[in-house]
Amino acid sequence: MNGNDEMRRLFQEAGLGSPPVPAEMVSLVEQRGPWAFATRDINPMGMYMFQDYVFEVLTGPVDDYMAVSHAGHGANSYAISYHLVMGPLAVFAQTGWGGVYMDKEKSTADVRNLLNHCAELLDALQNSSLPAQRHDGRLVVAESTLRRSFCRWLDAPLTDKDAIWPWLDETPRYKQTPGGPHPALTQATHLLRTGQIPPN
Repeated sequence: MNGNDEMRRLFQEAGLGSPPVPAEMVSLVEQRGPWAFATRDINPMGMYMFQDYVFEVLTGPVDDYMAVSHAGHGANSYAISYHLVMGPLAVFAQTGWGGVYMDKEKSTADVRNLLNHCAELLDALQNSSLPAQRHDGRLVVAESTLRRSFCRWLDAPLTDKDAIWPWLDETPRYKQTPGGPHPALTQATHLLRTGQIPPN
C-alpha cells in the first residue's frame, strides 16, 4: 500500500474523512511516522506547534508540498494539522483531536469539517486563474482553533525573521472556535473563486 492509500485508510477508519491531495502530489505522499504523511521531510510536533512552518513560508521560497499529521503533548493537547503549499497558495490548518478529555464525536466531526474546507480551497485554486499568472507572492492562510487564524496576500518573502512579527501584527485575525465556520479558509476560497487578492 502506498503512502496516499495508507493515509486515506487510516483517516477514514478513524472517521476523519480524507486529507485533500493535489493529483500531481498523490504519488509523492509517504508515511513519515505513525500519524504523519507528507511529500517532504516533516516534523509532526513542529506542525502541531504551528509557527515554524508558517514562518518558513513567510521568509523564503518553499517548494510545493502537502503534509498532514496528528501530534501533541500531555493528556489533552493534540491536534490534526494539515499543510498545503502549492504555487500561489500556502495553507496551514489545524483543529484539536485525540485528547483524553475531548468529545470524540465532536472533535472527529470538527476534523472532517476542516478537511472539507481545505478540499474546497484546493478546488478553488485549481479552478482559479491565479496559478497561471506570474506572482512572486502567495496567499498565506492560517486556520487554527488553537492559535491565530488569518488570510493575507504576501507580495514577496519577508526579508528576515525580524520582519515577521510586524507583518503579523498588521494582519487582521479571525476569531476561531472549534467547529466554527473556518473564516480564514472560507475567505481564501472566496478570493480565489472571485479572482480577488486581499489587500496588504
